[in-house]
Amino acid sequence: MFLRDFELTRITPEHLQVNQPVPWSIYDEFGKLLMAKGSTLRSDRQKEILTRVGLFAQEIEPDPESLIPKPIKFRRKVNPFAEFDELCLKLEEVFKLIEAEKRPAGSVIKKRVYDIATHIQGLVEYDSDALLGAVHLAEQFPYHVHHPMQIAVLTELILDRLQVEQTVRLSVLAAALTGNIAMNPYQQRLHQQKTPLNDQQREVINRHPLQSAQKLEEAGIDDLLWIELVAQHHEKLDGTGYPRKLKGDAIRREARILALADVYTAMVTHRPYRNPIKHKDSLRDIFTQRGSKFDSKLTLLFLNELGVYPPGVYVRLNNGELAVVIGRTPDPRSPLVASIKKTDGDLFLSPRRRNTATEQFAIRSACNVNERIKINPATLWGISAIRVNSFGVDLSGVADLI
Repeated sequence: MFLRDFELTRITPEHLQVNQPVPWSIYDEFGKLLMAKGSTLRSDRQKEILTRVGLFAQEIEPDPESLIPKPIKFRRKVNPFAEFDELCLKLEEVFKLIEAEKRPAGSVIKKRVYDIATHIQGLVEYDSDALLGAVHLAEQFPYHVHHPMQIAVLTELILDRLQVEQTVRLSVLAAALTGNIAMNPYQQRLHQQKTPLNDQQREVINRHPLQSAQKLEEAGIDDLLWIELVAQHHEKLDGTGYPRKLKGDAIRREARILALADVYTAMVTHRPYRNPIKHKDSLRDIFTQRGSKFDSKLTLLFLNELGVYPPGVYVRLNNGELAVVIGRTPDPRSPLVASIKKTDGDLFLSPRRRNTATEQFAIRSACNVNERIKINPATLWGISAIRVNSFGVDLSGVADLI
């Protein structure tokens, strides 16, 4: 136990009895040990001396709030894209631990998932536009790893906007990261499949929320909200979701947020059997289903948070330049962009930032997938590609739930 977990309290006569063991270790005012806990008090004279000069260390009960993992605070500049990649690697390791024949205690797995969650929170606070860029641009990890990371980033943006309390946030983000874990053995095969799903595959998909929840319980996860959200994250307001076909208020608000993030990121992600759906079409599809499949207020909040052109989306400007959105602005139709290809088709030596509120650089259209050019996203954001480690972070709290 660390010294900060104790306070020194003065000895009084009623604390001690002659010929009885002392109940605590007793110190003088300089911290020197006078009598160890359990030692027998031999005389009235000894009692008098200890009463006059003795202090004992009384354990302080920790504040429950201080035990809750808090969002990471980055003291130095970091590369959010490199951090995002490292968190993907950490999530892969968590999946391996959960699937291991000799898995660690549930508390170890929970701590690792919460660690990823608090790093996502810190990165969203540090540069939410760059994290949104990673959601749309990162392609180097398999779908079963990248997809939950996408969901978690978008979910944290909404939770932050709603000022949800940290204990709830951790459970929701943990559910975002692990909600599809039962699908992991099938995900790669389904991701590459070019034919329609058969009945058996549909059954696997329909059962996976409950199986994921069960797998987490078997791994020793005792966070009941986390487990419940995993079971509910594919439910829809009108009862067309799965696995239980819950309706309306039977679905937790947090699960409704997860459903929005899950559907959007699934649509904008490349699959072997189809190109990613244009983000505007994805947003439009979600918008038209507000009030039926998706919560109306949360849908509008979600769409407003992303903007018409979210960071990471490729666009064509009025002057013909190819650009990537790198920042949201108060005007959702005029984000900050970085142009990467000139009007004549040549590449810029380094990206050029453009103000799309001007006529010359206004966005003409979103790009098709075949117009995209692979580029290091850190270059677009003007970030050093070298990762600066986040050792020596301090912690911060978050506001209470509205």
